[in-house]
Amino acid sequence: MGSNKELLSRIGFSDGEGKVYEVIMGSENASLQYVHEQTGMERRNVYDIINKLVSKGLVTYFTDNKRKIYRATHPKNILAYFDQQQNDIEKKKELFAQGLPELVKQYEASKPEFNARIYRGKEGIKALFNEMLDYKDHYFIGGNWGIVKYAGREWWDLWDRKRVARKIWWHDIITAAFLAKNPPMKKYYEYRVLPEEFGSPNVILIFGDRLVNLFWGEPLLAFEIENKEISENYLHYFNYLWKRLGKK
Repeated sequence: MGSNKELLSRIGFSDGEGKVYEVIMGSENASLQYVHEQTGMERRNVYDIINKLVSKGLVTYFTDNKRKIYRATHPKNILAYFDQQQNDIEKKKELFAQGLPELVKQYEASKPEFNARIYRGKEGIKALFNEMLDYKDHYFIGGNWGIVKYAGREWWDLWDRKRVARKIWWHDIITAAFLAKNPPMKKYYEYRVLPEEFGSPNVILIFGDRLVNLFWGEPLLAFEIENKEISENYLHYFNYLWKRLGKK
Protein backbone atom coordinates (compact mmCIF):
# COMPACT_ATOMS: atom_id res chain seq x y z
CA MET A 1 0.00 0.00 0.00
CA GLY A 2 1.49 3.34 -1.07
CA SER A 3 1.57 6.03 1.55
CA ASN A 4 -0.66 9.07 1.09
CA LYS A 5 0.53 10.64 4.32
CA GLU A 6 1.86 13.82 2.68
CA LEU A 7 -1.33 14.41 0.70
CA LEU A 8 -3.56 13.82 3.73
CA SER A 9 -1.41 16.16 5.82
CA ARG A 10 -1.60 18.92 3.20
CA ILE A 11 -5.41 18.79 3.12
CA GLY A 12 -5.68 19.08 6.89
CA PHE A 13 -5.56 15.55 8.33
CA SER A 14 -3.66 15.30 11.59
CA ASP A 15 -0.83 12.77 11.74
CA GLY A 16 -3.06 10.38 13.70
CA GLU A 17 -6.02 10.80 11.34
CA GLY A 18 -3.79 10.10 8.36
CA LYS A 19 -2.41 6.91 9.93
CA VAL A 20 -5.82 5.58 10.94
CA TYR A 21 -7.43 6.45 7.60
CA GLU A 22 -4.65 4.73 5.63
CA VAL A 23 -4.86 1.57 7.71
CA ILE A 24 -8.65 1.35 7.34
CA MET A 25 -8.47 2.08 3.60
CA GLY A 26 -5.90 -0.67 3.15
CA SER A 27 -7.99 -3.33 4.91
CA GLU A 28 -11.30 -5.00 4.10
CA ASN A 29 -12.00 -5.86 7.73
CA ALA A 30 -10.31 -3.37 10.02
CA SER A 31 -11.28 -3.85 13.63
CA LEU A 32 -10.37 -1.41 16.40
CA GLN A 33 -7.71 -3.83 17.60
CA TYR A 34 -6.27 -4.18 14.09
CA VAL A 35 -6.00 -0.41 13.62
CA HIS A 36 -4.46 -0.10 17.08
CA GLU A 37 -1.81 -2.71 16.24
CA GLN A 38 -1.01 -1.27 12.79
CA THR A 39 -0.68 2.34 13.90
CA GLY A 40 1.00 1.75 17.26
CA MET A 41 -1.23 4.45 18.72
CA GLU A 42 -3.05 4.26 22.03
CA ARG A 43 -6.34 2.40 21.71
CA ARG A 44 -8.38 5.29 23.11
CA ASN A 45 -6.85 7.72 20.60
CA VAL A 46 -7.59 5.30 17.75
CA TYR A 47 -11.20 5.00 18.91
CA ASP A 48 -11.64 8.79 19.06
CA ILE A 49 -10.12 9.30 15.61
CA ILE A 50 -12.26 6.58 14.04
CA ASN A 51 -15.40 8.19 15.47
CA LYS A 52 -14.28 11.53 14.03
CA LEU A 53 -13.75 9.97 10.58
CA VAL A 54 -17.16 8.29 10.81
CA SER A 55 -18.82 11.61 11.66
CA LYS A 56 -17.19 13.14 8.58
CA GLY A 57 -18.57 10.37 6.38
CA LEU A 58 -15.09 9.12 5.48
CA VAL A 59 -15.36 5.80 7.33
CA THR A 60 -18.29 3.48 7.85
CA TYR A 61 -18.74 0.27 9.85
CA PHE A 62 -20.82 -2.86 10.34
CA THR A 63 -21.07 -5.31 13.21
CA ASP A 64 -19.77 -8.87 12.90
CA ASN A 65 -20.10 -11.14 15.95
CA LYS A 66 -20.57 -8.12 18.19
CA ARG A 67 -17.39 -6.56 16.84
CA LYS A 68 -17.32 -3.40 14.75
CA ILE A 69 -15.55 -3.67 11.41
CA TYR A 70 -14.49 -0.41 9.78
CA ARG A 71 -14.16 0.39 6.10
CA ALA A 72 -13.27 3.58 4.28
CA THR A 73 -15.94 5.13 2.09
CA HIS A 74 -15.08 6.29 -1.43
CA PRO A 75 -12.28 8.90 -1.37
CA LYS A 76 -14.58 11.31 -3.23
CA ASN A 77 -16.38 11.74 0.08
CA ILE A 78 -13.41 13.83 1.22
CA LEU A 79 -14.41 16.39 -1.43
CA ALA A 80 -18.02 16.18 -0.28
CA TYR A 81 -16.86 16.84 3.28
CA PHE A 82 -14.92 19.91 2.12
CA ASP A 83 -18.01 21.16 0.30
CA GLN A 84 -20.04 20.82 3.49
CA GLN A 85 -17.34 22.64 5.44
CA GLN A 86 -17.41 25.45 2.89
CA ASN A 87 -21.18 25.73 3.18
CA ASP A 88 -20.90 25.90 6.96
CA ILE A 89 -18.21 28.58 6.69
CA GLU A 90 -20.37 30.68 4.35
CA LYS A 91 -23.27 30.48 6.80
CA LYS A 92 -20.99 31.51 9.67
CA LYS A 93 -19.63 34.42 7.61
CA GLU A 94 -23.17 35.64 6.89
CA LEU A 95 -24.11 35.39 10.56
CA PHE A 96 -20.92 37.15 11.64
CA ALA A 97 -21.37 39.93 9.04
CA GLN A 98 -24.76 40.73 10.58
CA GLY A 99 -23.25 41.21 14.03
CA LEU A 100 -19.98 42.82 12.89
CA PRO A 101 -21.14 46.49 12.97
CA GLU A 102 -22.06 46.21 16.66
CA LEU A 103 -18.75 44.49 17.48
CA VAL A 104 -16.82 47.21 15.63
CA LYS A 105 -18.76 49.89 17.53
CA GLN A 106 -17.83 48.29 20.86
CA TYR A 107 -14.22 47.87 19.75
CA GLU A 108 -13.88 51.51 18.67
CA ALA A 109 -15.56 52.80 21.85
CA SER A 110 -13.14 50.90 24.09
CA LYS A 111 -9.92 51.93 22.32
CA PRO A 112 -7.65 54.25 24.32
CA GLU A 113 -6.24 57.42 22.75
CA PHE A 114 -2.78 55.82 22.83
CA ASN A 115 -3.12 52.17 21.86
CA ALA A 116 -0.30 49.61 21.70
CA ARG A 117 -0.32 46.01 20.48
CA ILE A 118 2.18 43.21 19.99
CA TYR A 119 1.85 40.66 17.16
CA ARG A 120 3.86 37.48 17.62
CA GLY A 121 4.77 34.66 15.26
CA LYS A 122 3.75 33.96 11.68
CA GLU A 123 0.01 33.91 12.36
CA GLY A 124 0.21 37.17 14.27
CA ILE A 125 2.00 38.88 11.36
CA LYS A 126 -0.56 37.48 8.91
CA ALA A 127 -3.32 38.97 11.07
CA LEU A 128 -1.54 42.34 10.99
CA PHE A 129 -1.26 42.28 7.20
CA ASN A 130 -4.91 41.30 6.86
CA GLU A 131 -5.85 44.35 8.94
CA MET A 132 -3.77 46.50 6.58
CA LEU A 133 -6.20 45.68 3.76
CA ASP A 134 -8.63 48.17 5.30
CA TYR A 135 -6.25 51.08 4.51
CA LYS A 136 -5.72 52.62 1.08
CA ASP A 137 -1.99 53.37 1.47
CA HIS A 138 0.84 51.39 3.02
CA TYR A 139 4.19 53.07 3.73
CA PHE A 140 7.32 51.01 4.40
CA ILE A 141 10.73 52.19 5.58
CA GLY A 142 13.44 49.53 5.28
CA GLY A 143 11.36 47.04 3.27
CA ASN A 144 13.04 43.72 2.47
CA TRP A 145 10.17 41.35 1.50
CA GLY A 146 10.40 39.34 4.71
CA ILE A 147 6.64 38.72 4.48
CA VAL A 148 7.16 36.43 1.48
CA LYS A 149 9.83 34.45 3.32
CA TYR A 150 7.92 34.03 6.57
CA ALA A 151 4.28 33.83 5.41
CA GLY A 152 5.02 31.77 2.30
CA ARG A 153 4.58 32.52 -1.38
CA GLU A 154 1.09 30.99 -1.64
CA TRP A 155 -0.30 33.10 1.22
CA TRP A 156 1.46 36.20 -0.08
CA ASP A 157 0.07 35.83 -3.62
CA LEU A 158 -3.47 35.54 -2.26
CA TRP A 159 -2.98 38.57 0.00
CA ASP A 160 -1.51 40.68 -2.80
CA ARG A 161 -4.41 39.84 -5.12
CA LYS A 162 -6.75 41.20 -2.45
CA ARG A 163 -4.61 44.33 -2.15
CA VAL A 164 -4.67 44.94 -5.91
CA ALA A 165 -8.42 44.29 -6.11
CA ARG A 166 -8.92 47.04 -3.52
CA LYS A 167 -6.46 49.35 -5.34
CA ILE A 168 -4.26 49.76 -2.27
CA TRP A 169 -0.94 51.50 -2.89
CA TRP A 170 2.29 50.10 -1.45
CA HIS A 171 4.89 52.89 -1.07
CA ASP A 172 8.25 51.27 -0.34
CA ILE A 173 11.60 52.64 0.81
CA ILE A 174 13.56 49.45 0.30
CA THR A 175 16.97 48.46 1.67
CA ALA A 176 18.64 46.96 -1.41
CA ALA A 177 18.47 47.80 -5.12
CA PHE A 178 18.45 44.16 -6.25
CA LEU A 179 15.30 43.54 -4.15
CA ALA A 180 13.60 46.56 -5.67
CA LYS A 181 14.33 45.48 -9.24
CA ASN A 182 12.36 42.25 -8.83
CA PRO A 183 9.63 42.95 -6.26
CA PRO A 184 6.98 40.25 -5.68
CA MET A 185 4.31 42.77 -6.72
CA LYS A 186 3.70 44.73 -9.91
CA LYS A 187 0.54 46.82 -9.51
CA TYR A 188 -0.11 49.77 -7.20
CA TYR A 189 3.52 49.71 -6.13
CA GLU A 190 6.30 52.30 -6.12
CA TYR A 191 9.69 52.38 -4.43
CA ARG A 192 12.86 54.28 -3.55
CA VAL A 193 16.14 52.60 -2.61
CA LEU A 194 18.18 53.33 0.50
CA PRO A 195 22.00 53.50 0.21
CA GLU A 196 23.79 50.15 0.52
CA GLU A 197 25.03 50.85 4.06
CA PHE A 198 21.42 50.83 5.30
CA GLY A 199 20.13 47.37 6.04
CA SER A 200 18.30 45.80 8.94
CA PRO A 201 15.76 43.06 9.70
CA ASN A 202 13.64 45.85 11.21
CA VAL A 203 10.96 47.49 9.04
CA ILE A 204 8.73 50.46 9.89
CA LEU A 205 5.15 50.34 8.56
CA ILE A 206 2.70 53.24 8.53
CA PHE A 207 -0.97 52.93 7.61
CA GLY A 208 -3.80 55.10 8.86
CA ASP A 209 -3.08 56.11 12.46
CA ARG A 210 -1.00 52.97 12.99
CA LEU A 211 2.77 52.78 13.27
CA VAL A 212 4.42 49.35 13.37
CA ASN A 213 8.00 48.32 14.07
CA LEU A 214 8.34 44.85 12.53
CA PHE A 215 11.28 42.49 13.12
CA TRP A 216 11.87 39.83 10.45
CA GLY A 217 13.67 37.17 12.43
CA GLU A 218 13.31 34.75 15.29
CA PRO A 219 11.18 35.40 17.19
CA LEU A 220 8.95 37.05 14.58
CA LEU A 221 7.57 40.14 16.28
CA ALA A 222 5.73 43.38 15.50
CA PHE A 223 5.11 46.22 17.96
CA GLU A 224 2.32 48.63 17.01
CA ILE A 225 1.33 52.05 18.31
CA GLU A 226 -2.00 53.48 17.19
CA ASN A 227 -1.90 57.22 17.60
CA LYS A 228 -2.67 59.89 14.97
CA GLU A 229 0.03 62.36 15.98
CA ILE A 230 2.81 59.75 16.11
CA SER A 231 1.84 58.13 12.80
CA GLU A 232 1.68 61.54 11.09
CA ASN A 233 5.16 62.44 12.36
CA TYR A 234 6.58 59.20 10.97
CA LEU A 235 4.79 59.84 7.68
CA HIS A 236 6.59 63.22 7.47
CA TYR A 237 9.84 61.32 8.05
CA PHE A 238 8.88 58.91 5.27
CA ASN A 239 8.06 61.76 2.85
CA TYR A 240 11.36 63.47 3.60
CA LEU A 241 13.32 60.30 2.78
CA TRP A 242 11.16 59.67 -0.28
CA LYS A 243 12.04 63.07 -1.77
CA ARG A 244 15.73 62.80 -0.89
CA LEU A 245 16.11 59.35 -2.48
CA GLY A 246 14.83 60.44 -5.89
CA LYS A 247 12.11 59.22 -8.21
CA LYS A 248 11.85 55.63 -9.55
